[in-house]
This record gives sequence, structure tokens and C-alpha cells, in this order.
Amino acid sequence: MPKIIDATEVKFCQIAPKALNYQSERGFALQILANNEYMARVAKENPISLQQAITSVASIGLSLNPAERQAYLITRNVKVAKNQWQSRVFLEPSYMGLAKLATDSGNISWVQANLVYANDTFVDNGPGERPTHTYNAFAKKDQRGDFVGVYCVAKTHEGDYLTNIMPEDEVLSIRDRSEAWKSFKSGKAKTGGPWQTDFGEQAKKTVIRRAFKTWPRTNLARMAEAVHLSNENEGFEPILTSPQIKDYTAEQKRYFDQLISQSSALRMLAFQKSLDDSTFTNLYHSFEKGQKGKYQRAVDDLLKSGEQQSQQVIADFTATASSDDPDGILEIYNELSLEEFDFIASRLPAEINLVIDGVINQRPGALSQQ
Repeated sequence: MPKIIDATEVKFCQIAPKALNYQSERGFALQILANNEYMARVAKENPISLQQAITSVASIGLSLNPAERQAYLITRNVKVAKNQWQSRVFLEPSYMGLAKLATDSGNISWVQANLVYANDTFVDNGPGERPTHTYNAFAKKDQRGDFVGVYCVAKTHEGDYLTNIMPEDEVLSIRDRSEAWKSFKSGKAKTGGPWQTDFGEQAKKTVIRRAFKTWPRTNLARMAEAVHLSNENEGFEPILTSPQIKDYTAEQKRYFDQLISQSSALRMLAFQKSLDDSTFTNLYHSFEKGQKGKYQRAVDDLLKSGEQQSQQVIADFTATASSDDPDGILEIYNELSLEEFDFIASRLPAEINLVIDGVINQRPGALSQQ
């Protein structure tokens, strides 16, 4: 077993952060394997999977030290051919490991995730604010009632609070899609894996994975890889929670600020939908210290108002097109900018767009796009 791990030493030392020592992690890995006969057998049968797991320790920067509980070695069945499965060793980041990567990035001061039960008092105080969660910390688990949800709060160095909330049904939906749970429910496995043995840890990790998508993206490459690993271990497609980290251009920033100053709700919504999630997230966190909360609330209000306006314009277009009212169609059209109209058209049924296009093409002189 030591020889299998030692084959990773050169690459490990090349990519690991300075705080991570190869010899220490080697020792932790050997200790884990010595205490888990099944995992040791899987590692011998699939040595490459063990080497990949050890290399992942270096690439994401989380220790296997059992006292720190940042990451674990696990075994997972992988489908290698039709009706053929193979057990392999993988690295699984923990809830505390993901929180550590977030704070190590330099963007987040601290991260906290908590479970909420029916007898707790929980109040969502809105964007930029920390929620209020009160409960008897010494109460027995059954005294707090049934699990109703989980939330994550991250505090930025500017003092803003980034809160993500997941109700019970969303958490259970994630659980039900995990390969381990599906195998358990279908009778192919004796247990449901960590979702059965460590439900709280899994719920916290789930909300952190979702919250990660809304955090400032500078220096979060290691966390992006950790989230990717965690998603793979659940059996999810990486694209669901590990989008590519992309910055915004100077032109996008100018236009974003212009939309805020002009209170252009519908244009802001259209602009948001035209960008990938990570680019808009970076714009959302691009304000100067002391102004972030104020302007983020303004963006949130614009997006909410833009969605309401969008629904109203769609209803108006649908009504005028259905009643064969070309003047009404033109009146609505002339009140929209080109970006707004293109966005609305993308949400309209094809038959309504055909009617609108026919009216516009017949009377081009009546149009005066902003």
C-alpha cells in the first residue's frame, strides 16, 4: 500500500499548498486504510483510484487528518460497463472542509451552516442580513421537532452577510437523487450511505454547495474543485453546482451600474438572463466596501420588479395578439427597448411571436425603439 501512495509524491508536492505536508497526509491515508479492511481491499484492486484520491487531497488543499475532519477517503461503486460496477476509492470533502476553503480564499470571513427544526424560531431578514435563529441549544433532538430546513450564512470581509436557505423538500430532493440513496431505496445497498448515517452533515454540505454559487469568485478555484468532487460522489452532473469561474468585462460593469442608476428593472432582468451565473455573481459583488449591501438590495429589488413587469408585458402581448389588436401590439412594442423586447420575445409562445412579428413587419414606420 505505501508504494501505491508514494507514486503520487512528486505531483502532490508540486500542487499542494504549503501548509499541506506530503509525509503527514501519507501517514493519515495509511492509518485510514489500516483501520478499514474493505477500503484497503478496494485500494489494492484499484490502485489508480487511491492515487487519484491522494492527488485530490493536494489539489484542493484539505487534510485527511481525522482530528481536523476536513476530508475523508470513501469507497463508491462506479458503473464501468452495462450491468457491471466497480468499487473505487474517492476523496470526499466535509462540511467543515468546504467552509475552510471558503475562508482560505480571502473573500469570506466565516461560514456557518445550521439545521432548523419545527420548534425553532427562524426569521429570514432579507438580502444582506443575517437571519434570526433561536432555539434551546440544550434541548433533546426530539424536543426541537422535525427537521424543516437548513441555511448557510457567509460573512464577507466587507461585513455583508450572504444567506442561502433550503427548505426540507429541496434537501430531500438532493438526497433522493444521490446514487447511494437510490441504491438503498431500490434494495441494492444495505444502507443509504452518509445521508442515512450523517444526515445533518450532508444537509449542511448541500446548502454550502448551493451557497458557493453566490459567493465572490476570486481565489475560489480550490473550492470549485472540492464542490465538483462532492457532486461526483453524490452522482450529480458537475455543471449543476460547479460553473466555470468567469470575470466580467469593463463594458459589462459600466452597463450594470447604468441599469442601477436608471432603475431599469426589466433591462436588469434581461441583462441577468443574458449572462452565465458566475459572471453576474461577480458583478453582484463588485461594489466598494461600505456600499455593497445598499447596491445589492437595489439589484435584488430591480430583479424582483423586472420579473413582475415581464409577466405583465407577456400578459399584455398575449391579450392583444389573441384579440387581433395591432395598435395595441405596437403600443406595447414601442414602450420597450430592443433588449427588453428581445428578452420578452424569448419568453413568449411561438404563435404569439408570429402575430407580433407580422404586425411589426407590416408597419415599420410606426416603430421608434428606444
